[in-house]
Amino acid sequence: MGKLKSLAGDTVIYGVSTILGRLLNWLLMPFYIRVMPESDYGMVIELYSALAVLLVITTFGFETSYFRFATDQNKDRLLGTYLSFVALIGATIFLLAQLFSTTILGFFQGKAMTLCSVNIMLAIVLVDALNSIFFAELRFMRKSMAYSMLRLSQVLITILFSMFFILYLRNTPYTFLSDVEYILLGNLLGSLSSWLYILPKLIHRNLTLDKEVLKTSFYYCLPLMLMGTLGMLNQNIEKLMFTHLDTSPDPRAELGIYGANYKIGILMAIFTQSFRLAFEPFFFKESKDNDRREIYADVMKYFVYFGLLIYAAVILFLPLVNVVLTEGYYRGNVVIPIILISQLMFGVYYSLSMWYKKIDKTWWGMVMSASGLTVNVISNIFLIPRFGIMGAALSTTLGYGVMMLMSLWLGHKYYPIPYQYTRMLFMTLAVIAIVEIGRYVGQLYFDNFWFISSILSLVTIVFVLLYSERYTIKQILKR
Repeated sequence: MGKLKSLAGDTVIYGVSTILGRLLNWLLMPFYIRVMPESDYGMVIELYSALAVLLVITTFGFETSYFRFATDQNKDRLLGTYLSFVALIGATIFLLAQLFSTTILGFFQGKAMTLCSVNIMLAIVLVDALNSIFFAELRFMRKSMAYSMLRLSQVLITILFSMFFILYLRNTPYTFLSDVEYILLGNLLGSLSSWLYILPKLIHRNLTLDKEVLKTSFYYCLPLMLMGTLGMLNQNIEKLMFTHLDTSPDPRAELGIYGANYKIGILMAIFTQSFRLAFEPFFFKESKDNDRREIYADVMKYFVYFGLLIYAAVILFLPLVNVVLTEGYYRGNVVIPIILISQLMFGVYYSLSMWYKKIDKTWWGMVMSASGLTVNVISNIFLIPRFGIMGAALSTTLGYGVMMLMSLWLGHKYYPIPYQYTRMLFMTLAVIAIVEIGRYVGQLYFDNFWFISSILSLVTIVFVLLYSERYTIKQILKR
């Protein structure tokens, strides 16, 4: 239990800062949808989807590689080589973007898209990629508080600049950028703020490329980079494809509605990200000392349980959450339950998939991600023209589902862990049923008193989850 408490402690620290940071950043969404047209907000969604994919390529899987190969003796050499190589990749991508700028602008159709937007986006990619390598060292050294403070300060500075640019500067004679460009510029300044802390730490570091380090890391990182790129495409491909497939009069406005409602599922994504930040270094450190696979099984079970609580809370209290949206965005609520489930499935996939990193068969991650992406793309082609934003949400869930099931089967073959699949599946179905019954009863009998029904439903879910773990709870209390 001591190991689980350590993981839980790091998860709380990462989680609190991540929750605060992403909630603060999330509050920009209701601000943006009130000061710009739906189509411009759709452009923001599209650009940030592309940014996320490029960031994975530029980072090249070095975060995970750092945890795999770092020791107290070689971590400085590792860090310097990784930073240098990332800077080289970022510069190459920037030059290629200038050469093929016409093609890029043609893909992002719309008057809100400019070469300036592309260049600012690429600058964000480079700075964030360099930041991620340094932040990997903070995570490896268990400096979760320093990591969290830096991440939170980035978000705060991004918010301050973005609001200053749009609320004040764009209404003055000195304005020179569009709203979309101002949003990107605020993000760039927020990302650069971490270098006030990072630069003094790098003064005495050797930033030259070490061939031995690159040779050791390259074959480990390449499948991770390809897998990460495929995985990030799985998370964003429907947003990148949407305007080319949707048959509505204004596809980018529809994308804006989809993107705003997608962000309602932020709590599940926050929880999944916090878990990932703590679980990856925990997994590698724990596996070096022993191979107690029952710990990983317990981690998975409790991850699913907490994820189900988040799902229930968001869906049951959706009328409260909708305060952040405007009336024109309400019709996008239909995608929220699907998005929450898909995010939970992605978290389960990630937890299941640690086996291939443990046994150095990282190419399996690429195979699973490629399979999920293939299903996702094909589903988008068929579903978006017919069902619009609902088709986009369903496609994402189908892609994650394929990845999760493949990892479940392959993990059982190569690195079996005694996961309690039956119990987790039963609890998932039970929670979804309770939520739907609670919503139905609230609308049918309580009318405007839906809040009472939601409270009762959530309490019922908590009781069911606690009852399922009654024996474990008794053992803990006896200690």
